[in-house]
Amino acid sequence: MNFKKSMSVLIAVAFSASVAACGTESTMTQLPAGTDVNASAAASKYSKLANGAVIEGEMIVKLKPNAKASNAFKNGESVTALGGNDTGLLLVKSDSPMTNMSSNSNILWSEPNRVIKLPKETTKSADSVKDGVTAVASPLDALFAKQWAHKNSNSVEGWALAAKSGKNANVTIAIVDTGIDAKHPDLKAKILPGFDAYGKNQEGEDAQGHGTHCAGIAGAIHNDIGVAGYSVNSNLISVKVLGNDGSGTYAAVAAGILWAAKSKADIISMSLGGPSTSKALDDAVALAVKNDKLVAVAMGNDGNSSVSYPAGTVGSFSVGATDSADKIARFSQFGKHCAISAPGVDIMSTFPTYQSGMPAINYGSISGTSMATPGVAGLAALVKSVNPSLKAKDIQEILKKSADDLGDKGWDQYFGAGRINTLNAVKLALGQKIK
Repeated sequence: MNFKKSMSVLIAVAFSASVAACGTESTMTQLPAGTDVNASAAASKYSKLANGAVIEGEMIVKLKPNAKASNAFKNGESVTALGGNDTGLLLVKSDSPMTNMSSNSNILWSEPNRVIKLPKETTKSADSVKDGVTAVASPLDALFAKQWAHKNSNSVEGWALAAKSGKNANVTIAIVDTGIDAKHPDLKAKILPGFDAYGKNQEGEDAQGHGTHCAGIAGAIHNDIGVAGYSVNSNLISVKVLGNDGSGTYAAVAAGILWAAKSKADIISMSLGGPSTSKALDDAVALAVKNDKLVAVAMGNDGNSSVSYPAGTVGSFSVGATDSADKIARFSQFGKHCAISAPGVDIMSTFPTYQSGMPAINYGSISGTSMATPGVAGLAALVKSVNPSLKAKDIQEILKKSADDLGDKGWDQYFGAGRINTLNAVKLALGQKIK
């Protein structure tokens, strides 16, 4: 899968400890309460590597129960705990060649750390300023008329029913991406402290822009300016796992998911992926599911049946993209793991209020399964807000049962259960019948 494009608000104080060794001392860093999983200087290195490429000198390992890193590594390796010491997941870096570590009696499994990237966004717009991106000249105009996705999804009617119900519980969405512009007028009132698994950017700026765009689709404030998100009153947490060029590592993504799995987030939205399976991603998503998080993940933009991860990971709620004619987007990947689809072509949303990787500031349009995924996450948050007793698996079933069936009757590999329908989803969440 060709991944190219696109979070962070707060990072805990760094904690470092030495791992006892007979010989050269190894260093141990804990995340969260850690610094970076990726060396910030290596951002350009990742951008030059292919998506899924093995990063030399880096391995992700899983310790056996009760095993200690200090016993496993004694040759000067740099060891980072992913998601805290209780996960048993470690990122190990060494100047010496590292291969499969299964012979180490302390290690359950090991795998190479790999590059992971944003999908290459695409668009049919003749006004495309940059590959997959369309700029908007008047960012503070009322842009709702440009949000065709809400018309197709019956969002206005759904929001009205939700408001009429008088139910509006607090729900939180974690955007696992490139960061969020926490000062954006359409987002700032919703931003909660987040986590930076990529570097040391404590300001939380999204220099790429992709994460801010996804955040707006999920939860832009209904405030009569700019755009409206699918959720009406959800909070947003930035979990930054990708750098300014939209590149990162499997280790950083796993650390971000693990952090979100332990956070107050109810929904996790990920518009990224790599072509290789990963036990680290499997473990991270499994913990999120165990902790009752709905994990929405983009299918990818290669327009074929290749599988991206974590979209193909067990437990993920994988999302395809549709266009304004309710056809499957030409770029949307498909397959048996597709759960549902949502609008993903020329999607108007927030851009950072400063110069970023986007061709404009404040607002603009992008196409991709990246845009469909936060739409599903936002609707999931809206559903939970009107019925907070719902579990993640219940919300998934509501979204699927309420979707408009497109393509072949019933589930199919292109649309999944169908294109999301906001009104129908709210009705089912409130115990009402749908046609």
